[in-house]
Amino acid sequence: MSRIRVSLKRREEVAAGTFAFTFDYDGHPFSFLPGQAVDVYLVDPPHPDPRGPQHPFSIAGTAGPNTIQIATRIRESVWKKNLLEMPLGGPIEIEGPWGEFVLPKEPGDVVMLAGGIGVTPFRAMVEDASARSLPHDLALIHSNRTPEETPFLAQLKRWTTANHRFTYLPTMTQMEKSHEPWVGVRGRIDQAFLDEVLDDHRNEARYMVAGPKGFVDAAVAALHAVGVQPDRILAEDFPGY
Repeated sequence: MSRIRVSLKRREEVAAGTFAFTFDYDGHPFSFLPGQAVDVYLVDPPHPDPRGPQHPFSIAGTAGPNTIQIATRIRESVWKKNLLEMPLGGPIEIEGPWGEFVLPKEPGDVVMLAGGIGVTPFRAMVEDASARSLPHDLALIHSNRTPEETPFLAQLKRWTTANHRFTYLPTMTQMEKSHEPWVGVRGRIDQAFLDEVLDDHRNEARYMVAGPKGFVDAAVAALHAVGVQPDRILAEDFPGY
């Protein structure tokens, strides 16, 4: 893998406490498969970080020509504080892409289960599938605590109208903490939830699961409990989400 220098083109808050960062790699050859990740290296960060300058991120897709996006919750992390305070146009280095968490090549039904910011690789997949009119039928089940904390909520809802092969089902687990109205689905992605939303042909689909480790472990266990065979499940967790 080669490392290239890019610049920070844009940052935007895509949910409460969650930001998307757009990097411009104009002038450098770079390509990726949706679902892959990169290692991001800060260049001369203002705050010393004992953990070092590197952090892995799933690519969340693009935001125009010669760009890629990442997204992350801003927690009490020196690395993320440095990224949030970086001036637009500032230099960053990326290495990659890497990873095999990508859509299957053969057409068919793909059910994607995301926990919170774990939606980023799926956003990239849906964006690409829509742009290229891929013959995959994609269903994204997205678990979050509240609508305010749901990354890319409005955008993913819009994409369902632009791509008839894409279905988006967000579910909220802690609406008692929300100040927004919600008429959609509530509840965790467990066995009862999946029994309700998956049809009788569930073992004909492929399943992809991404998010924090606790979510991934629970979602995979729920899939097993409703009869989905292990060889039809591809799961990936990132401790640094």
